[in-house]
Amino acid sequence: MYSIRIACSREDVDRLSGELWEAGTLGIREIDDGDGITLIATFEAPQPGAWKEDESIDWVAKTQRAWQGRTIGERIFLAPKWSDKPTPLGRLRLVHNPGLASGTGEHPCTQLALRALEECVTPASRVIDVGTGSGILSIAALLFGAASAVGLDVDESALAVARENHALSGLVPELIAGSAECLADSCADIVVANISATVLLFLGDELLRIAAPGGQLILTGFVRSELTAIEQNFMGADSRILQSDGWNCVILQLT
Repeated sequence: MYSIRIACSREDVDRLSGELWEAGTLGIREIDDGDGITLIATFEAPQPGAWKEDESIDWVAKTQRAWQGRTIGERIFLAPKWSDKPTPLGRLRLVHNPGLASGTGEHPCTQLALRALEECVTPASRVIDVGTGSGILSIAALLFGAASAVGLDVDESALAVARENHALSGLVPELIAGSAECLADSCADIVVANISATVLLFLGDELLRIAAPGGQLILTGFVRSELTAIEQNFMGADSRILQSDGWNCVILQLT
């Protein structure tokens, strides 16, 4: 095992913890040093940065015991594949293998996108997940009853993880290796994208092209200071904002 220590302010703990989970950490310890917080994140293999080997604790077993799943929104129970915790009454169990690709479910943006899909998906919805990563969002769309949910990613290794995660939830994946340019006009009732503001702005015309008239865009992966640029880029669409820990998700209703 390897670990990295990060000294940060209390205000930055949630943001940095989310990024560490997205990077594939097996566990995070928080140490209060009085003036701030020190995060110690453990990984199976060394990553860029200042690392030291830590064999004193079986962090895999410790993390798996502690991480038995979490509820998100009103309907999702996000469970790692080792969890034996029962699904809470009235919730849908989304099983995944955390840490293998972007989208562990711990980052606020992933949770915001899940909440937005919960609000927007109907039995007739055709959903496109642009930059699907681990496939959590396309899986959730299917669990919510979407007619179809296609995951799109240029990273074929991410698609392999998405394929595994679909299987863990008992679903047959629809995955495409490529960018939004390969999709037909108006092919989706809901387009969801959890990527950076820079990429969202770059892909703006393509996201609008693949969304059907009267459809919805669910866009997340950006902080409050970037929200204005996102809204201006999609001028004319009615918008609704979801927020968590400084991160934002905008639901755009197209005409």
